[in-house]
Amino acid sequence: MDQHQHGVVGFHEVDEDRNPVALPTEGAAEDVVHSGLKLNPFIGVLWLVVGVLVVGGVAFLLNAPLSVSMGDRVSMAYVLFSFAPQGVFVGFSAFLGLMFWHAWQWQRRRG
Repeated sequence: MDQHQHGVVGFHEVDEDRNPVALPTEGAAEDVVHSGLKLNPFIGVLWLVVGVLVVGGVAFLLNAPLSVSMGDRVSMAYVLFSFAPQGVFVGFSAFLGLMFWHAWQWQRRRG
């Protein structure tokens, strides 16, 4: 193994005849990166959570009985009715945050 500088590890791509392969230019690398639609999995999960919070909260508020009260012990209907407005608020806040994030990403890509 031939090293020109002592202590420096370098990597480069070679073909089957051990000839160095030229690195792609920056424009070609950008075309490869932006060629397909790539979805950040965390953003995708966050969109799902936003949908569940907003749709679930609104659906429960519209279909809940009007007289939800706490008896001897806490019922699930009481807990859901208590936290549904906060869930809808958090869902709408996250929705607005995601819209600003997507707008920022779009503007960054366009220059």
